[in-house]
Amino acid sequence: MDAKILNLDSLFGGEVSYRIPQFQRPYAWKRDSQWQPLWEDVSKIADACLNAAPNHRVRPHFMGAIVLQPQSINTGEVRKVLVVDGQQRLTTLQLLIKAIEKAYLNRDDSERSARLRKFTKNPETHLAGDPDNDTKIRQSNQNDQTAFQREIRDTSDESTPQSAIKEAAEFFHNLVTEWLKSRPQGYLSSADALERTVTELIQVAAIDLDTDEQPHIIFETLNERGEQLTQSDRIKNTVMYRAKVIDNAEAARDLWGMFDSGWWRENTKEGRINRSHNDRFLNYWMVMKKQSEVISERVAFEFRAFLDSDAKKDVPIHDIAAEIRTAGIFYRDIETDQIPEMRLFLRRVKALEIGIATPILMWLATSKTTWEKRKRCHSALESYLVRRMLCGLGSMGINQFFNEVLRDLENGGTAVADVTLVEHLTRGIGNRIWPNDRMVRENLLNHPLKGNQGRQRMVMEAIEDSLRSEFTEAVAISSNLTLEHVMPQGWATHWPLPDDKKNDPESEPARDNAVKEIGNLTLVAQKLNNRLSNGPWLEKRVELQKHSMLFLNRTLLENPPEVWDEDSIRERSAKLTEEIIKVWPHAGSI
Repeated sequence: MDAKILNLDSLFGGEVSYRIPQFQRPYAWKRDSQWQPLWEDVSKIADACLNAAPNHRVRPHFMGAIVLQPQSINTGEVRKVLVVDGQQRLTTLQLLIKAIEKAYLNRDDSERSARLRKFTKNPETHLAGDPDNDTKIRQSNQNDQTAFQREIRDTSDESTPQSAIKEAAEFFHNLVTEWLKSRPQGYLSSADALERTVTELIQVAAIDLDTDEQPHIIFETLNERGEQLTQSDRIKNTVMYRAKVIDNAEAARDLWGMFDSGWWRENTKEGRINRSHNDRFLNYWMVMKKQSEVISERVAFEFRAFLDSDAKKDVPIHDIAAEIRTAGIFYRDIETDQIPEMRLFLRRVKALEIGIATPILMWLATSKTTWEKRKRCHSALESYLVRRMLCGLGSMGINQFFNEVLRDLENGGTAVADVTLVEHLTRGIGNRIWPNDRMVRENLLNHPLKGNQGRQRMVMEAIEDSLRSEFTEAVAISSNLTLEHVMPQGWATHWPLPDDKKNDPESEPARDNAVKEIGNLTLVAQKLNNRLSNGPWLEKRVELQKHSMLFLNRTLLENPPEVWDEDSIRERSAKLTEEIIKVWPHAGSI
């Protein structure tokens, strides 16, 4: 490596094209954390130049280090340099210089403006037929490249889409214009001071790598304003480098472009973990490939180890990237509800918040398992997960159990995927057990329904679907339905204990328990829920008969009891439990 201190004249003054490699992230600096501090530093130095006595040395401002790697060029072409680290800093400095250049031009100061223009644009004589060589920096992200070129080429206007690059350019232009107007020394002295500041007194430590260094590895070890690289960033870096497309925007887009869209970078919450779709998907993909647990902080490490394994070291990286894209399309489709035939299954599984099933779903989809076999697998997984929730079984050890499922699926192949999965789930013992009908009945009769409100609602919706027949109109269950306790949780006001139980110390706890049983739950529209509130049973019956069209409530009101009490709840719990056993059968019936 070769390190040297450069000012911006040395950095941008010659014919050069700084190329942002494809493994780098989009432009991400922001006003409060980066632009404002930079401008405060620049304006302080310019003020120091204005106020300095003759022959007084103004101390330069050091902006940190950048890491560069020279690239090969054609005859007559500008010098090309790969920016391994420092792209955010260099891009921002370019936007600042351009803002000053425009401010000079707006004051009819064409001479100063022309001097600064050579810091942002290369002469046509050195473009070698590549128009992207005309700006000093060529971004890797297509949106950033378009926005950056518009600013440097003066083609940006009010109709130009907003972007961080456009906002930075406007931010600096406004501050530079105001600063030049407000200095008491007058425009000419202020313009001289600002030009000297940005050409001579801002410095960076430029570290040049040898051409045989691995730039993506060095990039990952450097800290850029505290912006931590995500696991998906690191995996992208590896793919870009091994595919030799770090300076080929079109090839990089073909290889990895789908994962650079906004949706993939959005953060989502699963349990207590909040991370991007990119990171979550690649974590699941690595689990699918390794058939073992991969902790979220080591996904990129495991990916590189996977590439270097005996089984994969001779597989072209383009083929592996194609595998990832195929799995990614499926993951995006299930996350955005784009597969109608999986919609009901996914809605129920997502209510359970069991992301650990995703690698199995991805294996089934990408291994070309037939749809009929996949459907049987989905039914088995759904029954396994729902029955465990109803029986209050935790998730401890299920990750490992599902990884064993993946190994069995891989070894058995697609022809028997459904048989393999069902047999493996059936073999579960202890905390891994697939609860049988007896266990489900024991847990639902005389015990509160397990799960949070979302999971309980999912169970009630499934029962509603089950109660409908082939002759029932295809009416979708509305999303505004809410859980209603037939006997309210605050039952004391309108639902007093019978006289013969008022003095029994066990009566109140028994009723509190019964209120939470499945037999006391139903679904109603939100407005009807508000109307029913804690009203007495006779009033609720009338309102439900008047307004509800759900089969859950129709069956509730068939030969309704005069009194809704613990016995009524127990009787309905037994009926609903049998519906649940039909909806989610055990292995032998799948």
